[in-house]
Amino acid sequence: MSAGVENLAAEEITGGEMAEAVEPQAARPIARLAVLAALTLVAGWLRFSSIGFGLPDKFRPDEEYMVSRALGFESDWNPHFALYPAAQMYVQHAALKYYAALIGYPHNFRAAYAADGQRLAFLVARCVSAVFGAAAVPAVYFAGAPAFGSGAALAAAAITAFVTLAVRESKYATTDAATVFWLTIALAMALRIARRGRSVDYLAAGLFSGLATASKYPAGAVLVAVVAAHLGICRRERRPWRQTLGDPGIHLALGTAAVVFFCATPYVILDWAQTVNDYTYQRGFLLYGVGNTLADYGWSWLMLRAMPDSFGVALQVLLLAAMGWALARPRPGTLSLLAFVAAAFIGLTRSHYVFYRYLMIPWPAMALLAGLMLSDLTQYAARRIGKRPASALAAAGLALLLTPCFIRDLQLNRLLAQTDTRTIAREWIEAHIPPGGAIASTDPTTPYGKPQLYSVRVMPFTNPAILKREGVEYVMSDSMPPLAFYSRGPTPAEQVLLDSQAMLVLDLNPLRPGAPAPVFDAADAFYAPLRHITSMLRPGPRIRIWKLK
Repeated sequence: MSAGVENLAAEEITGGEMAEAVEPQAARPIARLAVLAALTLVAGWLRFSSIGFGLPDKFRPDEEYMVSRALGFESDWNPHFALYPAAQMYVQHAALKYYAALIGYPHNFRAAYAADGQRLAFLVARCVSAVFGAAAVPAVYFAGAPAFGSGAALAAAAITAFVTLAVRESKYATTDAATVFWLTIALAMALRIARRGRSVDYLAAGLFSGLATASKYPAGAVLVAVVAAHLGICRRERRPWRQTLGDPGIHLALGTAAVVFFCATPYVILDWAQTVNDYTYQRGFLLYGVGNTLADYGWSWLMLRAMPDSFGVALQVLLLAAMGWALARPRPGTLSLLAFVAAAFIGLTRSHYVFYRYLMIPWPAMALLAGLMLSDLTQYAARRIGKRPASALAAAGLALLLTPCFIRDLQLNRLLAQTDTRTIAREWIEAHIPPGGAIASTDPTTPYGKPQLYSVRVMPFTNPAILKREGVEYVMSDSMPPLAFYSRGPTPAEQVLLDSQAMLVLDLNPLRPGAPAPVFDAADAFYAPLRHITSMLRPGPRIRIWKLK
């Protein structure tokens, strides 16, 4: 071991002893593990609550792309879909297959999920995401404790357990929760590289970076953290640039990441025509957006809309302050985390087609940096008022900071437990229109806010006389002003026709009268808000149904 690494190890021991010195007696190893276990259990409870939202209807966009392919794998492992990498689809397939065997379908696993609109399949796939979401809490602790001390790691784990965006995105059969888990472990390995730089650290960093990227493409930004960690330790050891660039460790990490990515989602390469076709399709959205004037992008979107709506203003301030703190007081690994956050932010702000849930990519690094700053401030206070008062003050401050997140988590779970307006409308339509019949709809080209009808045809709304000649008696509309790109409701001309030639027979308005307007991600067709959640009585748009006179 070189002198630079020996000095670094001494500094790490000193820092760890300092952190241990300011922790109260109750925070010794067994108690720390008990706190971590409690945080993980609470995180699991929050993520599994209301996990059956909407089912058997499917109201979380993008789930259908995942579950349909997870059910389809057997002799052909090609998803024929490259907009997402396939790793999480394979994980879902394994869960679906083995759960089916567990309940008595060992040979034809799809038969276990054929009934009730594949409700059970979506529920099993959602449970897989919830497990990954809860597992991210100990993963964050595992990443932070060796590098920054157990106090910082516990604070980061607590923030991860309660932040509403992470809770929400862990409920659905999408890629986000699994990506965050693998990405967090990859960051843990990057921090190990920054501290000691052993071959096993490079190998593990490549392994988990490959898994994260094979779950969601933007997670590939974690390789920036790996490279930055390598450059950092080489700089501290005063290696020449030629030795830094030729070091076998970094080549081992990058090569392992590439191999693991290929093994976890091989058809991105093997079915290159599909990949090029899907990338070309998606490229237009990334460069030009989708024409949604309510949505936004760029730094103003990130700082003034996405972060405050997803995290709350107080937590956003903490996260931004923590990044400044890490820049002003660097230590092994912090600049690697900052480089990764910067790469993720640049990717977010350059695209014209972004969603709040994309903040899940930089989230683990931001949580780790926030935990580090809180730990440093606790140590600073301990030297002045004593370790017990400082620890109590830090715990109270963190609880105060996270209480709004916890309240929003509970509000969101309560809202998602209510029957969606689209489900109520579907049941009403099925009760009033016989199978094979039809209903007219305003703006029928946007399906997200509409009831999911299978036995009833949906026709565009036109002149009521023409509709009546074709045997159509009813007209429906969906409206939600914050999501008007998906649910704009009737045009003024259509409303005049409906007022004069039809009678309103059903009005499902989810908004609480007189309450503040709920705040949604305007780009995302998901009808459950992140702010002013209690302004809604139930999820879904306002749905109205008229009967033609």
